[in-house]
Amino acid sequence: MENNINMITQEVGDIHLHLWKTDKFKTTSIMLKINSPLSEETVTARALIPEILQSGTMDYPNRTMIKQKLDDMYGAVLMTDIQKNGDHHVITFRIDVVSERYLSSKVSLLQEALLLLHQIVMDPCLENDNDTFVKGIVEQEKRVLQQRIQSIYDNKMVYSSVRMTEELFAEDVYRLPEYGRIEDLDVLDSKAIYQVYKQMLQHDRMDLFIVGSFNEDSIKEIVSSLFGNERSVREPQTVHTWNKNVIREKVVFDQKEVKQGHLLMGYRTYATSIEDNYVATRVANCLLGGSPSSKLFTNVREKNSLAYFVGSKLEPYKGALIVVAGIEFDRYDQTVDIIRKQIVAIKKGDFTESDMEQAKALLINQLWSNIDTSLGLIELAYPEIIENRPLSLQDRIKKIRNVTKEDVIRSVNRWELDTIYFLTSGGE
Repeated sequence: MENNINMITQEVGDIHLHLWKTDKFKTTSIMLKINSPLSEETVTARALIPEILQSGTMDYPNRTMIKQKLDDMYGAVLMTDIQKNGDHHVITFRIDVVSERYLSSKVSLLQEALLLLHQIVMDPCLENDNDTFVKGIVEQEKRVLQQRIQSIYDNKMVYSSVRMTEELFAEDVYRLPEYGRIEDLDVLDSKAIYQVYKQMLQHDRMDLFIVGSFNEDSIKEIVSSLFGNERSVREPQTVHTWNKNVIREKVVFDQKEVKQGHLLMGYRTYATSIEDNYVATRVANCLLGGSPSSKLFTNVREKNSLAYFVGSKLEPYKGALIVVAGIEFDRYDQTVDIIRKQIVAIKKGDFTESDMEQAKALLINQLWSNIDTSLGLIELAYPEIIENRPLSLQDRIKKIRNVTKEDVIRSVNRWELDTIYFLTSGGE
């Protein structure tokens, strides 16, 4: 099966292998994505796992030795990440190596990188009883995660975004932060985290992407030997948007020591990325606050000088749109009123065909930018692979170009304001 620019997908054992063979990049990228349902019981342990795993393997028992191995591989780079994709919690491991076509020696860097990735994920450094992570490593990573979470709360722009998510999705698992919760750290020990890790290996869906220059048959053979063991995989289920209408708008005021107010307005769009009308919602978001020529930027910031910054963003997996603005504390009522009016204007069709073309051109340019890097390509392809609805680049562009003014009006008329969150001065 082919999707997303000649990306070949096949199952190797219980792992999904995705190959894009290309000479476009000077490096070859390997990315392993491990997908599990987002859960209160596991979110913090899973946030710790990638950091614990890259702290030592049985052959390379500390970060220094792993770093030395990467340096020996012509400066290969190892990265980890943790994300929320809707109600899914996704751990990512990535290794980038120099494309072998630039090397004079016959060293198989790609094979070495796959072997190292396998060791990091499957063969971590354990205590002597082999039934728990090394306590010293776990405690160190717990301290690092606690500091990271605290730094998020010290950044008031990020803090307000986290609080908005908590309020907007108060009855939904999506309220959980992908990096976990400080209150869990005291009760999580090395054995408990190791049990979550073992469950991850046994049950989580794994997608392995390789993008660059390589021998396809050789790579399939290597991946089969390393990752081809059978597991009891629980395939992630696609979770749709809220299915009930807003009964009453919720307004939340927070007080912190801040120099400017942070206003966020959360709308239910009732359009997720798996639905046909989502493309029209993306165009609508561009018109509203997704570009420098948007209604929010023009009317809130430029004409009325109400905001230091203003814009809007979509949550594609949950059917939500969030407007964000940095304002003076006494401009709350006026700013909320003007923001509401911009959405009413779009609902009434108060935008031109030229506005539509600019918005669509921006989305198409973003698409081309995504495929300029291996990371961008993978992040573009991954959600559709999970949902089993691959689209070619040409199909994506066609969908954007086919959006009409009537499609946008119809889409925006479904939007409902759910939550207003305002971080203002005071407290602490």
